Amino acid sequence: MLRRVVIGLAVLAALAAGALALVPVLIPAETVRARLAAEIEARTGWRVAFDGPVSLGVVPEIALSAERLRIESAPNAADALAADVERAAFGLALAPLLSGSIRLTDIVLERPVVRIVRGVAAAPDGSADDDASLAGRLASVSIDRLSVEDGLLVLRGPGGETRLDDLALTLAMPDPAGETMIDASGALDGRPVSLEARIASPLALVSGEAVDVSLDLEAPGRLPAPLALGAEATWSAPRLALRDVDLASGESRLSGAADVVLGGGAPAIDVRLAGPLLDLDALAPAGGGGAGGGETIDLSALGTVVGDVELGLERLRVAGREIAPALLRAQLEDDAATLAVDEAGIGGGRVSGEARIGRDGARARVSGSLAARALDVASLVPPGAPPVSGRLAADLRFALAGETMPALRASLNAAGRIALSEGEARIPALAALAQGGDAERLSALTLAVEITDLTRPVAVSGDAVWRGERIGLDGTLDARALVEGRAGALDLGLAAPRFEAGYRGTLAPGGALAGEASLRTGSLRDLLAWLGRAPSTPGGLGPFAVSGRLDVAPGAIGLAEARIALDGASGTGEARIVQGPRPRIEGRLALDRLDLNPYFGLSSDGGASGGALAGWSETPVDLSALRAVDVALDLSLGALVFRDIETGRVSATARLENGRLAAELQEIALYGGGGNGRVDVVADPAAPSLAARFAFADLDARSFLAAATGFERLEGRGSLRLDVSGSLVTQRRLMETLFGSAGFAFRDGAIRGVDVTSLARLLSTGIVDGWALAEGARTELYAVEASLAIENGIARTNDLRLVGPLVDMSGTGAVDLPQQRLAFTVEPRVAFQRGSGEGIELVGFGAPVRIEGPWARPRIYPDIAGVLQDPVGAYERLRAMGSGIFGIDAPSAGEALERAVGEEAARGIERLLGLPQPQPPAVTAAPAPSQPAPTDSLPPAAAAPSQDPPLDPPLDPTLDAARGLIDLFMNNR
Repeated sequence: MLRRVVIGLAVLAALAAGALALVPVLIPAETVRARLAAEIEARTGWRVAFDGPVSLGVVPEIALSAERLRIESAPNAADALAADVERAAFGLALAPLLSGSIRLTDIVLERPVVRIVRGVAAAPDGSADDDASLAGRLASVSIDRLSVEDGLLVLRGPGGETRLDDLALTLAMPDPAGETMIDASGALDGRPVSLEARIASPLALVSGEAVDVSLDLEAPGRLPAPLALGAEATWSAPRLALRDVDLASGESRLSGAADVVLGGGAPAIDVRLAGPLLDLDALAPAGGGGAGGGETIDLSALGTVVGDVELGLERLRVAGREIAPALLRAQLEDDAATLAVDEAGIGGGRVSGEARIGRDGARARVSGSLAARALDVASLVPPGAPPVSGRLAADLRFALAGETMPALRASLNAAGRIALSEGEARIPALAALAQGGDAERLSALTLAVEITDLTRPVAVSGDAVWRGERIGLDGTLDARALVEGRAGALDLGLAAPRFEAGYRGTLAPGGALAGEASLRTGSLRDLLAWLGRAPSTPGGLGPFAVSGRLDVAPGAIGLAEARIALDGASGTGEARIVQGPRPRIEGRLALDRLDLNPYFGLSSDGGASGGALAGWSETPVDLSALRAVDVALDLSLGALVFRDIETGRVSATARLENGRLAAELQEIALYGGGGNGRVDVVADPAAPSLAARFAFADLDARSFLAAATGFERLEGRGSLRLDVSGSLVTQRRLMETLFGSAGFAFRDGAIRGVDVTSLARLLSTGIVDGWALAEGARTELYAVEASLAIENGIARTNDLRLVGPLVDMSGTGAVDLPQQRLAFTVEPRVAFQRGSGEGIELVGFGAPVRIEGPWARPRIYPDIAGVLQDPVGAYERLRAMGSGIFGIDAPSAGEALERAVGEEAARGIERLLGLPQPQPPAVTAAPAPSQPAPTDSLPPAAAAPSQDPPLDPPLDPTLDAARGLIDLFMNNR
């Protein structure tokens, strides 16, 4: 095309000169215009139309000007050209014209619009005659200045359209045998571009001589640095040979040789270049371009040039990485291109391969192979990605086909193997699973990917060491789906000494998961400890298994339709974890049975692990887990077990926000009755606290108390209430700071194993150690009730009441929760038969009864001080009780005294009553020990009455009389 343009301009100049020769003969301008158009078409094939006036002038030089000039290429031209020139002006020097030479002083083309459509017909072969003709014309033509002002060049081809706007061009060729300069500038597809070219001698070049040529190109936005080309050029039709090529742009430097054959169809090239560096990042158009989206892939470049290109580079820079060395070859054919990498040094390893690009109808087709050995993975990881190191090897074959880049990528098929060895990786997401140590680090990483065909799942296997233990991986992946940009099937299994995990579902290109997942471990406690999250509970957390539908999306993890088994309990649930500075867990859990005993270190019989009842723990309560997450949980249990207490159905909700837990128990089925409650925990490290409120009604008293306290003697149905709060630093501190209230009320029951009258007989002999139970005994009750006020761990009551047909007892007292002791004073009244047909009467015991000591085994004994305060009344009550219950017939106090205790005891009582007494023999007696007044205060553990039988004190009339009274009526003497 360039050759024909040069020929056309030369002919046009010659004809213009001939036209000027007519001026002296005064040929009309219209005649010159018609003759000029005919001659141009005859000699170039271009059709020229002068749509505007043509003018001629001879002063100061011969000049021809034409307006609205239109030029079109010949119909059979390989590339169709159409040019519209608003104004064209030609100036010729007169003296050279008279000697037969043409010297154009000036050619000006104003606002030309040139449109070239490539490949509309087959290109004709060039010939040596054309080159000889061109040399002859150039020898006789010179152009002082050719200028194009405000032009537009539009180039169209199968790949689209290229525009060069604001074209400004200047050509200076005052002597074809001398230096020719070309300056051009414009906006190429909206981006500025400028070019400077120099040819030492155009005439020598077309004559077959070697001449120097150079070109400087600047394209800001396309080339970060100017491109400079220098070479020695030789033209021998149809071959242009370039030797001593020196190409430079920025840091890139290449040198070598190139041959271009212009004859025939597409130019044929043979290029051999080498250099220290080729920076493709600097030479590539900024911002990419091409058919990266849905545009049709432009294959128009295929076939425009044919031949071979070889590059031998010390370094090749591409995509921000350097390949050293790089030996590259390209074979360009009519409709295909083969690119080969003979050797490429990447990351300390070697890569080789080839790819063939061609047409398949309207589609682009790519196929080839790739081999890699000992690549350093760390050098390949893109910035911002998790760091990975190791050695990579690959042997792959691949093929693609498509009209657009998305279609081309989606069609990828491959076969071969990829292997990673000696690997190490840091995965930040692992830090969310484990604490302490280097939780993000995987070491001794190996991975193998076996590809038989991307239409079938890819096999993946390998292992790695994490937190000191090796974890194996095995599975399959639908890699083809990921290549196509859609979710692919993933079947993956993990095996480690402490757990097994599996996943079967899909993996999206962005990393999202959706499918069935499972986790199984023989000891959840060991697994959590290995993860640096050792539980604070003393026991439990043994065998654990969970499975369900896993959904992993950016910022959230969900588990639905979950099946859970832990420590013998099983159930279903669902959960969703929203990631953030403090993760949030939302879910629902339903278990058939939850036994809390293992988690509190309690044995199966409800006692503390290790046997006997122990004191409260001094170990700090670990509430850190409550500060680590936020939770919204709905809980449903078929049964809840704590110590020996086992509930029925339990429904609850738990809300944990900023370290504050609120657990609402809407329903608790408990031993035939039910209730509700609420627990609030504040996990403030400076002031942790607990508040609990429960209310139960219609409980089976015997079943509940047997499970809660081991006390199986009380029957009936009743209610319980509890509303307390305390400091949750340790168990003991909680008991010491407990405030609130409690109460109970049972009705229509009985005390099993206890006969109040028998207990009274025992009390007459001294202290009762324990509850003095007897199988088969029974005391019917109407009601047992009390309310308690709790302060600093001391629960006090003033309204203890036990009422039945044979007993009516009231009392006051306190329970020391921190010391696990109690102290009560009760006033019992028991029933006796007044006489035949006279009915039953409740009669007081005559003295308060003390119950005090450890709550597991208190001591029960009569308060003697009560007898001494009212001995006559005590005697009359006991006489009545004795005659009614024990069959004593004592018509008078004196007779009873004499028969019961003898004369001396009777005299002691008389002296106690203030009656005249005979003087006994002189006896030295020790003072009687003082007795404390009745009180509800809690005695210290050391102050409890001794279990050993008391020694008889020296004779004291008061004590002797009291003992005689008790012996008389309780032992039936």
